[in-house]
This record gives sequence, structure tokens and C-alpha cells, in this order.
Amino acid sequence: MNPSREFQRKKKVRNLVRISLLLIIAPVLYLGLWISISMDDSLTYFEQVQQLMSYFPESIRDPFGTTITFLGMSFISAVFAFYAFLKSDSKKQQSFSLALSAIAAILTMWFGFTLL
Repeated sequence: MNPSREFQRKKKVRNLVRISLLLIIAPVLYLGLWISISMDDSLTYFEQVQQLMSYFPESIRDPFGTTITFLGMSFISAVFAFYAFLKSDSKKQQSFSLALSAIAAILTMWFGFTLL
């Protein structure tokens, strides 16, 4: 195979993993924030949601819109990571991509079930 093509393919896989990581950061932080807020038993569910939304600017304090946004981010992250898994050659990169894809898929399911 052409060394230039091989380099371009490896660069593409690295970029897919990087984009996937960047896309998954916000949903993970959001989930961590929700878990820390939901541990407070003195608040009702609606007060917990209000407290969670208070961390966002007023223009985007819609719980449904926020959940849809994070659902999309985690889904795209899962797709990119799985595509990187399919295209990578090294076992280390394959296992990292597969783990990242699994985490993103679990978060996608989490956000999907919260919409039900």
C-alpha cells in the first residue's frame, strides 16, 4: 500500500477518535451533574430539574431540547468511534475506539430513555 495513503488513513482514524471524544465530553459532564443533583433527597424531582437547568443560560433552559442535543452528540460520538474501530489497524486503537463507542452508545440509550 502507498505510504502516503496509509498515513492519511491513520490520520483520519485519529481525527475520528478525537472528534468522538470531544462530542462525548459534554453529555458525560451533564450526566455527572444530574447524578450529583439527584442525590439531594430534600428536593422534589421538579426542583432538581430546575436546579439542573439553572446551570444553563436562560435561552437554552429547555430540558427537552437539552436532552435531544446531548442525545445527538452521544449518538454521533458512538458512530464516529465505531467507524474508527472499523478503520483502525492497531489493537490498542481498536480497543479504545470500541470502548468509546460502547460508552457513547450507553449514554445514547440513557438520553433516549429519559425522553420516554
